[in-house]
Amino acid sequence: MSNTQANLLMLLATFIWGTAFVAQTTGMGAIGPFTFSFARFFFATLTVLPLAFFLEYSNFKKIFSNKKLVILSLSTGFVLFLGMGLQQYALQISQISNVAFLTALYVPIVGIISRFIFKTQLHWIIWIAVLLCLYGSYLLASNQNIEIQKSDSLIFLAAFCFALHIILIDVFMKKINSPFTFGCTQYLIVFILSLFIALIFENPTIENISIEWFEILYTGILSAGIGYTLQIIAQHKASPTPAAIILSMEAVFAALAGWILINQTLDTNKVLGCVAIFAGVLIVQLVPIMRKKYD
Repeated sequence: MSNTQANLLMLLATFIWGTAFVAQTTGMGAIGPFTFSFARFFFATLTVLPLAFFLEYSNFKKIFSNKKLVILSLSTGFVLFLGMGLQQYALQISQISNVAFLTALYVPIVGIISRFIFKTQLHWIIWIAVLLCLYGSYLLASNQNIEIQKSDSLIFLAAFCFALHIILIDVFMKKINSPFTFGCTQYLIVFILSLFIALIFENPTIENISIEWFEILYTGILSAGIGYTLQIIAQHKASPTPAAIILSMEAVFAALAGWILINQTLDTNKVLGCVAIFAGVLIVQLVPIMRKKYD
């Protein structure tokens, strides 16, 4: 596979993830956020399970007989459940652009966590990126009522969970290269925990879930299953710099999809806020890559 083909696959995956924000929003017309999540991750599990079984069957015993890997898998699934649950809940109130760009804050948060917990050396540019992201977050939250601001604050917590998720994935993959089995395990955990919460608070029914079948299948099969697979296939072949840019486009695609498909418009403050966060997310990824290239 050439770099161009890999980049195109990653662009397709990013487009699917971005437009999935619209499906996550419109898919809660007849059901609650946790009902949507358990239905979504049920199909995500079914999508990735065959890949895990046929491509990584030999790893099953290695993973599930190793206590540390089991705990790591359960922990990763739990933080994914928290992040997705908070994000899905916030989409009931917040605009897609706010949710998508605030979620992207996980990129600099990963660096900060790595610095203070794992004592990783960071490029100084991360602090510029943090300031840009904070400024962008302030602009996104300005001129909004208290209810929306509270909803947006949940996305900060979700971004922190997604940052932990990324770090735990990195720890796991360094121990054993088994992305599909690991992904399938995470999806199964999110499905089980979301189902538990939904049964307590939302009273899900097959009839109501069937109303949102398109959104559930789109986010479950396409976004989680196929998008995740495309990323894994392409990221090994893609060049780091374009890969970082392409992966950062998820929030841009989400905002454009929200505007085109469900007419969620952005005022000047929101546009500037999105631009500031996007710039912060880009530079925190690109500057260290470019420095390594020319060192």
